[in-house]
Amino acid sequence: MNAAGIILSNLNDCTLSRLTEQRTVAAIPFACRYRLVDFVLSGMVNAGLQNISIVANYNYRSLAEHIGCGKDWDLARPWGGIRFLSPYQTSGSGDTPLHAHRMETLKSIAAYLREYKEEFVVLSDCTDICSIRLADVIRAHRNKDADLTLLTTPCPPSFTAKFPVLMMRADSDGKVLDMVKSTGYHPEYPQRFLSLFVFRTRYLNRVLDQALAYNHRSLTDDVLMKQTGEKKYYAYCHEGYAAFLSGFLDYYHHSIELTRNEAARQSLLFNRENPVYTSLQHTPPALYKEGAEVYDSLIADDCIIEGKVENSILFPGVRITRHATVRNSVLFAGTYVGQGSTLNCVVSDEEVVVSDHSQLSGSKHLPYYISRGCNV
Repeated sequence: MNAAGIILSNLNDCTLSRLTEQRTVAAIPFACRYRLVDFVLSGMVNAGLQNISIVANYNYRSLAEHIGCGKDWDLARPWGGIRFLSPYQTSGSGDTPLHAHRMETLKSIAAYLREYKEEFVVLSDCTDICSIRLADVIRAHRNKDADLTLLTTPCPPSFTAKFPVLMMRADSDGKVLDMVKSTGYHPEYPQRFLSLFVFRTRYLNRVLDQALAYNHRSLTDDVLMKQTGEKKYYAYCHEGYAAFLSGFLDYYHHSIELTRNEAARQSLLFNRENPVYTSLQHTPPALYKEGAEVYDSLIADDCIIEGKVENSILFPGVRITRHATVRNSVLFAGTYVGQGSTLNCVVSDEEVVVSDHSQLSGSKHLPYYISRGCNV
């Protein structure tokens, strides 16, 4: 595909603040062995994109370590491949605040974007998780001669979000008729935006020129919602599984959902037509010792289990010792659960140690969170 990719790694850091104290949104662990960036990055690679940039404002050490040179995505190349971009500031920029909107980030890398030779630009952040054939989206964008195509999904009546998200309605051909922002279901705007744009490159450059001239700060508020009737905006509706992480509770619910929802696992993790790639750790397989019991859980490599695990997700290197019980929990890499301990509705960050005979319990509406490196 004649397209370049841009991934915004820090967008919505504040709404996932418990998980982004020492990492970006893109680097948040998800589904046993992946990071959030893996889903959008793999979609780009599967579509044949060979020039991909990750924009990182701050706090991206773990993301850079995870991506490395990009070899696990076949992006370790002398030309193109994958690279990190830091928003560009001059000596006259002063104390410029960290970018909170897409447009602010795009303006800061405008000079770089103008060098693109590709016909299209795919722009995405990492808070929407789905398995989409991006090549089909780009092909539909080209066939309709669109200025912009937005990836959408049908919005269920139960939908809620911690911040306003873009909702839209489109005609039978997919042309966007109107857009609004809402924190919940809106019956007149049945499609929810999935945080992925496909731009025609020359149109994106015109948008950036206008933004710099008129000091636009928000891509959706200052450009898209005002030009919907004037420009060729189309929606590409994804009918399959999609998870939206607007906050910590969303992260917990969608993680636990994967242990119970076979269709979600098949769609997201085991889709042979659109596989998800991640950094290979070359670790030994999980070890289940005598007396171990595991039910409806996702267990990563290098885990050692002697106790009981139910409806939980364990990342690499987790150890559940004898007579310990873990239910409805998400344990990040290196978590140690001591003998006789019980965890229910717990999210533990990396390298956490739970002492012997501890009793920790949250609820499905308020999971108990343990910060990275804590001894409990």
